[in-house]
Amino acid sequence: MAAKNVLGMIFSNAYDEALPELTALRTMGSIPFAGRYRLIDFPLSNMVNAGIQKVGVITKSNYRSLMDHIGNGKAWDLSRKREGMTILPPYNSTETGAFKDKVDSLYGSIDYLRHADKDLVLCTDCNVVSTIDYDAIIKAHTASNADVTLAYTNGIPPKMRAATELVMDAQGKVTACRGIDCYSSAISYSLKIMVISRTLLERLLHEAHSAGQTSFEQIIASNLQFLNVYGYEVGGFVRVLSSLGSYYEANLALLDRANRNLLFDPERPVFTKVRDEVPAVYGLNARVSNSLIADGCKIEGEVENSILFRGVTVAKGAKIKDSILMQNTYIGENVSLASVILDKSVVVKPNKMLCGAQNYPVYVGKGIVI
Repeated sequence: MAAKNVLGMIFSNAYDEALPELTALRTMGSIPFAGRYRLIDFPLSNMVNAGIQKVGVITKSNYRSLMDHIGNGKAWDLSRKREGMTILPPYNSTETGAFKDKVDSLYGSIDYLRHADKDLVLCTDCNVVSTIDYDAIIKAHTASNADVTLAYTNGIPPKMRAATELVMDAQGKVTACRGIDCYSSAISYSLKIMVISRTLLERLLHEAHSAGQTSFEQIIASNLQFLNVYGYEVGGFVRVLSSLGSYYEANLALLDRANRNLLFDPERPVFTKVRDEVPAVYGLNARVSNSLIADGCKIEGEVENSILFRGVTVAKGAKIKDSILMQNTYIGENVSLASVILDKSVVVKPNKMLCGAQNYPVYVGKGIVI
């Protein structure tokens, strides 16, 4: 089945509570990542690369920055007279209010589903950073005659709400879908990426709404004996962002060239909003090693093992190590930073020192002056 017969649905606010520091003023989907991207860029790009031409982005709150970033979808070739991208806010009707969970948000968007005129629906969150071949998942779903296909990966599962282990037989059919109570050993855990028939999804949503079920895991687990549910393994660079520490680790993992090559596959590019910036400027005494430096930065100090977003200024004598500095951050003279995450437009005055740890980075919120 061609991907153009698939509707993409992205949950931009799912698991906001996992990164409360970064989602206080934005959605999960609009969290900055890797120097120039937002988290929603990855599922959106994966869909576009697979040929999906109609995408609904479900929002709940704090989505102004998300709307500013994705706009009309032009950066992903989703600005179209027909199909394209649609933002689906809460309060869609007199019967629905602010979405409580993913099931509730999809039920609130059921009219959009019903009129989409697509055979399949691919649902995904924004907290999975990976370049995934959605087209391969769709083809596997069709070839196996599955009712539902769930993408998963093998490894230590993330500690987050509704983390789910998938148990499969030799043919890849899911025989059990259960919660996780042990986070110390590698298992097959769900990435919350699902391919399902649109008509089946509508039926399950009506049943779940009537029964008070709040998660897809509950729906799938209660229907395993009636449905053909298959798993699809995702390899390569896969990071599920479940905490500030996991966000920090996922960013710094990209300082390894091998990881960058896995995530940024030239055959499946990651698209983002284009900004016209001047190139980074390096002073005569600047020293930069093993770092990702975005356009518009001005560096006169030392930067090591760090990621700098657009427009960051590092003054003379400043030393930055193992840190993430978001857009328009200003670092004064003789400042020392180690294992620090600075949100947008933070100002650190001269002669200050901030030091965290690799497993516990210090976070400074947007616009704060230190």
